[in-house]
Amino acid sequence: MLKNLCIVYSNASTMDKIVIILNNNPETSGVGRYAYSLYREFSKINYSKIKLEFISWDKELFNEFFYMLKIVKLNWLYYLLRFKILEKSLKTNNALIHVTNAGYLASLITKFKQKSLPVVVTVHDTIPMNMRDSLAHKIAGTAFKNIAFADHVICVSEHVRRNIRTILGGKLDQVTTIHYGVDHSIFRPRKEIKVIRRKLQLPEDKFIILNVGSEEPRKNIPVLIRAFYKLVRDYRVNAVLVRVGQRSPGVNKIIKLLGLENKVIYRIASSKEVALYYNAADLLVHPAYYEDFGMSILEALASGCPVVASNKAAIPEVIHDSGILLDPFDIQGFAHEMHRILIDEDLRIKLSEKGLKRSLYFNWQKCAAKTLEVYQNVLSRY
Repeated sequence: MLKNLCIVYSNASTMDKIVIILNNNPETSGVGRYAYSLYREFSKINYSKIKLEFISWDKELFNEFFYMLKIVKLNWLYYLLRFKILEKSLKTNNALIHVTNAGYLASLITKFKQKSLPVVVTVHDTIPMNMRDSLAHKIAGTAFKNIAFADHVICVSEHVRRNIRTILGGKLDQVTTIHYGVDHSIFRPRKEIKVIRRKLQLPEDKFIILNVGSEEPRKNIPVLIRAFYKLVRDYRVNAVLVRVGQRSPGVNKIIKLLGLENKVIYRIASSKEVALYYNAADLLVHPAYYEDFGMSILEALASGCPVVASNKAAIPEVIHDSGILLDPFDIQGFAHEMHRILIDEDLRIKLSEKGLKRSLYFNWQKCAAKTLEVYQNVLSRY
């Protein structure tokens, strides 16, 4: 649990604090970055009568025992048991509760409402409802339905907002879209590209195609690998593909089948280290067929890295007209656009400038200010 601080809200006579709860997401994840960024922005505001409390259960839930049990696929049982123990330790009287992740954490919403506490919940994605292909998704999907009992729902994109209205049959009256921000002090253009490549131990004499994130099916990495194969084989481009994220057995099999072992580089990096990879790259390629926002896309735009991405879900909402959008399964199209951008320096510069301009629309100060407006709206009804 982090320290308390205070925020401005002059009309709250019955509530003495706001509690922001983050269950299991480290700051390096999209959800974790969201919650921690809000906390940091709120901490800059002059204090008044209401204290803000931030609760994160990352280390308590995702510890060595969780990862040990993951080997025998009992990690989620441990997670649920630990969650129940931590839930009982919550003291939340006279508080507005902000549930920052509508996954399993949403199971707490009805408990808070039974105490007649105001609840705000943030929905980052509707994957647990749309892709119930694992025990984790099924458990989170069951808990997800509790968002219908919240006083106000924050969605991170219009795509998410439309989806939850469909899923919950229009039961939600108080719904607001508040986009993520991006830390422009970290994700920004840097001129010393050769120095950065040396630091990251990346080749200085080759084009670098970048992809950041997981290899879960919706990320569509097999299409990326096959498009990259066409780029180096058919277009004879001297390039490497850098994947920042974990390698999955299925994708590794494709890489070996296509003989790309020496051209695909895997790295694990912190958020600050990832910023340098955007600077080192000539291009970010993101062919995901389902994305409720696309944090890596926004970070690339803010870093001045041109983007080629899928035209599905929330991705066009983030990119707008600042990148190249394609059908997520158009392997030839991705290969062609990668080649076109790599050989045309003027096009790369144009896309970089448009991306930078687009990224300025997204900032954590705006996100925090709009979130405070939601708090005020909810508290005014109590």
